[in-house]
Amino acid sequence: MNVVQEPLLGWRGWQVVEGRHGPALASWWVDAVWPARRPLEARCGVHGSRPAAHHACGIHAFSARDEALAYLHRTHDSVPLLFCRRPQRALAVAIGRVSGWGRAVTHRRGWRSEFAYPYDLFLLERDDGLARAVADRYAVDVSALPPIR
Repeated sequence: MNVVQEPLLGWRGWQVVEGRHGPALASWWVDAVWPARRPLEARCGVHGSRPAAHHACGIHAFSARDEALAYLHRTHDSVPLLFCRRPQRALAVAIGRVSGWGRAVTHRRGWRSEFAYPYDLFLLERDDGLARAVADRYAVDVSALPPIR
């Protein structure tokens, strides 16, 4: 584990769900809603907010966009229901880049960090109004369509 001096940049997916104050980004597997305009801090019952090399804790990101897209296509069958947020509750699915910092663990497919915040987002289905609402809430660029390779 190391302390990141410059933010890491990686890819991940989110569900866009209806939050108390409008559309919100929710983690794909765990029941965590990303706060708007402040970083998400990792939580682990064993290690606190600092990811550990020998554990799966921390905020995950992939190095490559294609890996993040593949991750979104996995089923929830392998994750206990206690930790799952069901995709059918989503208003939309977003993929995008995320900045991570603080304590971090890097691995061959990406990294896990102590703190993270969305860098830019792409909705996987065109919805210009939802894209504007998410952009306003999180103060990041949001496109209604994903980038072309």
